[in-house]
Amino acid sequence: MDNIKTWWNGLVLREQQLVAACAIVLGVGILYWGIWTPISQAEADARRNLTAQESTLNYVKQTANKIAGLKQAGGKKGFSGSLSTVVTQSAKSYGLEITRMQPQGNKIQVWMDEVPFDSLLDYLSDLVQQKGLSLDNLDLADGEAEGFVKVRRIQFSQ
Repeated sequence: MDNIKTWWNGLVLREQQLVAACAIVLGVGILYWGIWTPISQAEADARRNLTAQESTLNYVKQTANKIAGLKQAGGKKGFSGSLSTVVTQSAKSYGLEITRMQPQGNKIQVWMDEVPFDSLLDYLSDLVQQKGLSLDNLDLADGEAEGFVKVRRIQFSQ
């Protein structure tokens, strides 16, 4: 500390004023770029994240309503052929691959690996609204890629 005092006292008044002004500017810069900017950036990021999450929530609510409507709309029209044939052919027409299928009388359970969520909704809509099946159960998990889901189980009935 004595070294700093000796150095300070060795400066001319004009140099002392210049060093003091630089110290003030440096302090303001540290406060601005070290504290204010990161906090305001974090706030902006949080707002963007909130907006994205709200958008996702609205999409999920709309989809849940659509699925609930599909569950209630089943059984309106008929189809010809076996239940497993209709389910398989419809899946192929939407580019979906069934990894496992288990018929149980007038019911059938279906499993699929990673599938596009929108294609899955179209597939479900087709089977319920066009083919007249009832959607009894739907169990999905997040897929590894965005927009994809893993179908743990879908259960349809006639």
